[in-house]
Amino acid sequence: MMLDITDGKNLPGYKKKSFVLHYNGGEIWFEHLDGIYGYENLVLEKLANDTHEFLRPSSTSFICFVFDETTVTNAIINAVENSVCKSGKQFLKVAFTGIDRRNANKIKKRLSGNGFAVGFSDGLEYAKEWLLSCEYDNY
Repeated sequence: MMLDITDGKNLPGYKKKSFVLHYNGGEIWFEHLDGIYGYENLVLEKLANDTHEFLRPSSTSFICFVFDETTVTNAIINAVENSVCKSGKQFLKVAFTGIDRRNANKIKKRLSGNGFAVGFSDGLEYAKEWLLSCEYDNY
């Protein structure tokens, strides 16, 4: 059976829910924007729909944006920046996985100096450890 991805909404990545993970005595919000490939409009839609969840005052101040197998565009970087920098919520650490070096440099430049640490990782395990560690240096 072939997977129909003609509109992108059938992609498993689009259907995957973002969530809070209780880990090592803390909580991390995982914003799953992975596996959506080149469907920029669907990434933006999913982020917009999830933003109200991770911006709640009672929500964790540690967040990981997961972008494996998703094309990250300037519009997506703008939306991420708006969601974490212009929301009024104070984050402590923001991690990214699945970001290439060029986009990591763009994101770092845009998010630095906003009162939270920014880090990049190739995998979720390292991102989880960094997010809940006492270290605030970028990784």
